[in-house]
Amino acid sequence: MSTYRTVTRMTDSGPYIIKLILNLGCEVGQNDLSPEVFNVHVIRREKNGDVLMRTEHGAEVALPSVGYVTVKAAYPCDENGSFLPRGSYAALELLEERLNKKIEGSVLSSRYVQNCFRVTQLKPFPPLEADKPATTGLVFDTFDGDISPELNGWQNDESTLKYGWFTPKHEAGQKLPLIIWLHGAGEGGNDPLVPYTGNRVTALSSPKVQRELGGAAWVLVPQCPTVWMDDGKEQLGRSNQSIYSKPLKACIDQFIAEHVDEVDTSRIWITGISNGGFMTVRMVLDYPGFFAAAAPGCTPFFEENITDEVVDTLKKTPIWFTHAKNDELVHPEETVLPLYRCLHDAGAENLHFTYWEEVLDPTGEYKDEHGRPKRYMNHGVWVLMLDDVCRADVDGRAVLCDGVPCTIWEWMGKQHL
Repeated sequence: MSTYRTVTRMTDSGPYIIKLILNLGCEVGQNDLSPEVFNVHVIRREKNGDVLMRTEHGAEVALPSVGYVTVKAAYPCDENGSFLPRGSYAALELLEERLNKKIEGSVLSSRYVQNCFRVTQLKPFPPLEADKPATTGLVFDTFDGDISPELNGWQNDESTLKYGWFTPKHEAGQKLPLIIWLHGAGEGGNDPLVPYTGNRVTALSSPKVQRELGGAAWVLVPQCPTVWMDDGKEQLGRSNQSIYSKPLKACIDQFIAEHVDEVDTSRIWITGISNGGFMTVRMVLDYPGFFAAAAPGCTPFFEENITDEVVDTLKKTPIWFTHAKNDELVHPEETVLPLYRCLHDAGAENLHFTYWEEVLDPTGEYKDEHGRPKRYMNHGVWVLMLDDVCRADVDGRAVLCDGVPCTIWEWMGKQHL
């Protein structure tokens, strides 16, 4: 049996295997390959090896997550999947489908699974020499590694909490800002890869966002074992307290201590979505004066917990809220709207709020059956945050930095203690 490698792409819906690289063991030309030459079967397995059982939307029973995936294109390539006119490797570009998604779960629980491919050659390759037989019957079912370009610079570790982080390119001794991303309820657990790949948090390490954050910035993505809203009695209650406040601060402090000559402590920013949006607000309240700015998204901080003390503390930190109307999980009328109004009425000076009508794909890449932009659930404002299209304030006017319209990350990059 022959080997294959996978190429993974981070998307707003999670990581997908978008390409297989087959080690052919013989040379082929571009006219020898087409999507019809191979079929691609995949079995999605849990980490213990069991076949993943999945209940599709509207179905009553769970079925094995197995089947064939669609090959969009096939061509000769080098060992990393780059096109060649002739080569001894073949690249199969795959359609983004459920079967080649690497994460399984929901907004409340997500986990990595194993995508086990078996690629079978259906049509022969013509012989290189007239007296040689055609190459036929190849089977590729031995995994030989993954290529994930968007994970370059990312690592995982553990202190009081598990965490992943991105190391920006910088000179020795150069102090750079630190941005902390707090995941939603679905990315908790014990696999620190999930929080920064499940929602394409790797966008924060992209050249564009890094430039907007001042040229280069560290990215720290801690993971809590349950949910940030866990108060010791309920995991998803309305107390707006958290047993993870001190462990999270200890995790941040340890990371800074380990990079003491490389982190600018006057530019520590915190952001997060849903459960992590709550925790963003909680950390600003629990550690006033530590964070230079905060950007909470779809934030379940409930109206009954908005006290004068809460408002007085929060108004001193630059904050940019993001939420969508008709959020299915966190109703703005009882969370972000009263919180924003209280801060605004209290005279918060550096306060912004992008309030979306709905969450539509902003890239032009994903469309529905009518050719319109794909509609995500309205809770998913992280799509718009990470695609860097949050620019307008709640009144519809552009947010300005130094008199020039800016995005949420450009604004954050300007904030310091």
